[in-house]
Amino acid sequence: MPANTLSTYGPMATCRIACHAMRLAIPRLSDIFRSALSAGAPDDAEAMERTRTHVRAAAAAPVLATLVPGAHAASIVGGWYAYAAASDPDRLPYDLSFWRVGASVVGTAMATWLAFRRSYAALPVSIAAAAVSSGLGTAQIVQAGTYVTRTWRKGSWRDRLFNVRMPALHTVALPLSVASTLAVGPMFGARLSALVPAALRTHWPALRGLGLYYMVFSLLGHWGEMLFCTGIKYGLIRGGYDRENHMLWDQWLFPFPAEGLVAVLMALFLYPAKNAIHSGVQAQALAGIVPKEAAFWIALAVTFLLNQAVCTAIDYGTGMVANQNYELWDYRDMPFNFQGQICLQNSLVYGVLSTYAAWRLFPRMERLLATTDAAVLDGVFVGLGSLFVFLELLYHVIPRDVAEALRRLGVTQPALGPSGA
Repeated sequence: MPANTLSTYGPMATCRIACHAMRLAIPRLSDIFRSALSAGAPDDAEAMERTRTHVRAAAAAPVLATLVPGAHAASIVGGWYAYAAASDPDRLPYDLSFWRVGASVVGTAMATWLAFRRSYAALPVSIAAAAVSSGLGTAQIVQAGTYVTRTWRKGSWRDRLFNVRMPALHTVALPLSVASTLAVGPMFGARLSALVPAALRTHWPALRGLGLYYMVFSLLGHWGEMLFCTGIKYGLIRGGYDRENHMLWDQWLFPFPAEGLVAVLMALFLYPAKNAIHSGVQAQALAGIVPKEAAFWIALAVTFLLNQAVCTAIDYGTGMVANQNYELWDYRDMPFNFQGQICLQNSLVYGVLSTYAAWRLFPRMERLLATTDAAVLDGVFVGLGSLFVFLELLYHVIPRDVAEALRRLGVTQPALGPSGA
């Protein structure tokens, strides 16, 4: 038995204890979801139907927890994801509740992953995640009277679901999640690993790298937009910006998909194209077709034009999808603009940044991925990925009642982050 397993905890005994606890929890779980389905009068008939649909879906996770190891953690993380999708991001501050939810999502996901890897670290991580969820949640109830920060009317169906039913569910699910952590890895980890298709195992390193690029650069892209607009604010860069843009200035964890897509295209296409162009120009220099001293600059210029064209096309495509009413950015007053969606100044900035990334940044990142232990990269992917899904649901899935109110005001919810100032 490998030294880093959970065998010393007695997996068979803990599995029996966890299963017994699950059987005791079934009646309580049934009561919770029956009461949720029969909750008091909703805001309207449509809200009642949404409540029933959401609760039936949420009820599947704890019911499956009696049969599937690790489903307790899935019910906890799934509940937080439902909270993100049901919240109004403009009214959800980065307060203690927000960071507690984020820590619970990451901690629970990491504990489950470590358990399936049969790691000793699974138990302390699981206990810490449970303590954060329940301990700080109880403290918030005492201090603020709510389990999570509400972005809806007090007493509404969402308030009943997340501030009444969810604490009761977590009271049951969190201890079971800790208990099942002891049995999940030794009993089922190898079996579940065998179910992973061989093709996925073969291509997983590449897929993992693309996922990390997308998530990291979606956030870095937002911060880059903030820096760019700060330059406009102080007159260092020409252009305009919205001083009241809450999404840009205050919601600094809002992922910008356009920047993440550029990073994926850089890894799949632009970085390999840069290597091919550089090799081709060097070959021509060796053959005497181009001067050797000019080979590097020729390759650099060609890659600059290619990167500029691709990034500008993404900027234009994003604008035609999400900025048709010029709500996110407006370049109509900028010189050399096209339909107010793109302009020469920003196109040159995109070319410079992407060319630097292709020649300097991505080679270092590729070496980092190649030399870092696979288990470490998997852990980073699980932790960051679990948080990223929460952010995507929070900022890119807007509650229906809020969306209807915005439509009545003539405001559309942006599906993509802005790619310009």
